[in-house]
Amino acid sequence: MKNNKSLLTIFLVVFIDLLGFGIILPLLPYIAEKYSANPFQIGMLTATYSFFQLISAPILGRLSDRYGRKKLLIISQLGSTVGYLILGLSGSLPLLFLSRIIDGITGGNISIAQAYIADVTTKENRARGMGMIGAAFGLGFIFGPAIGGFLSRFSYSAPAYFATAISLLTVLTTIFFLKETVDEKKAIVSPKTKLNITEFKKVLSIYPIGILIVVFFVVNLSSSIQQGNFALWTQKTFNYGPAENGWLFAYIGILAVFVQLKVLPFLTKKYREKTILYVALFFMFVGLTLIPLIPTPNFLYVSLFFLPFGMGLSNPTIQALASENVPKEEYGGTLGFLQSAGSLGRIIGPIIGGIVFEFFGKDNAFYFAGVIILIILIYSKLKLK
Repeated sequence: MKNNKSLLTIFLVVFIDLLGFGIILPLLPYIAEKYSANPFQIGMLTATYSFFQLISAPILGRLSDRYGRKKLLIISQLGSTVGYLILGLSGSLPLLFLSRIIDGITGGNISIAQAYIADVTTKENRARGMGMIGAAFGLGFIFGPAIGGFLSRFSYSAPAYFATAISLLTVLTTIFFLKETVDEKKAIVSPKTKLNITEFKKVLSIYPIGILIVVFFVVNLSSSIQQGNFALWTQKTFNYGPAENGWLFAYIGILAVFVQLKVLPFLTKKYREKTILYVALFFMFVGLTLIPLIPTPNFLYVSLFFLPFGMGLSNPTIQALASENVPKEEYGGTLGFLQSAGSLGRIIGPIIGGIVFEFFGKDNAFYFAGVIILIILIYSKLKLK
């Protein structure tokens, strides 16, 4: 693959970034419960991050098309650092929400990383390049939750402070090691760089971008229902705490890395990206519906085997398909719209999951997530040709 050094650098940047995120994610329900938050409020806390990410992702993507990937990455990473610091210092539920708002505003930087990958890869290698970002996610979820679970034994502030330090390391890595791929003086300013509702509607009408945005939305909706409720579900079902859930998230991360570094490159050589997407959605359906059916804690590892395969194959495949259908100067903006669709799913997902969990039973949230994945699998088979 061309530009291996650039790919390795952006991989490292995303990994360190997601390590901080992975440290915090499994702990949020327990931190919120400390301030007497109910499942619905915990869902809202998760949704808050995604809501502001939805707004910021296309804006950051468009700005990176015009002013450069590196500059926007540094700004967004500094915002995450501030968000983690406030989380560590927080002594109330409102401050928890403030920390997630700040981190959400700057959390749209994944669209910049994806645009960077699109800059330095060819069409043939793009899915594999996007898979490297997914692998960085996976590694973040291997080490992050394990570190967070360990540090939570001392206090809930300790993981947040550690994430703050990790985020600062990301800033330094970007400053000293990441090369810019956009020349601001020579940048082609596409008319689509202007961000508004009309432009979003136009993007939705473009085949297959509009369909991929819908699929990406549902994939993230379903996965956020699972992620938002999983810690509470294991607590009520098996009396699990942060440490046990940290190991489960680490297990998911190990599988995700394997899928995106080994399985995805192998499959892209033999099958069309659309075929890989259909298989991925089926794996997600199986993984989600198996969770509430398990009889003992050890069977969790069986049900959770399918989810990282589904997510690990679906996300980079969707991103690659989307970037193949737009010109280079629109990579950041288009992938930003895609990330906004994912953020919208992650806004609605935890809220729906929290409502179903609280009022209809802890198992039904996972069944609901599985059903909508099955529906989007059928939809994508009918619409993508």
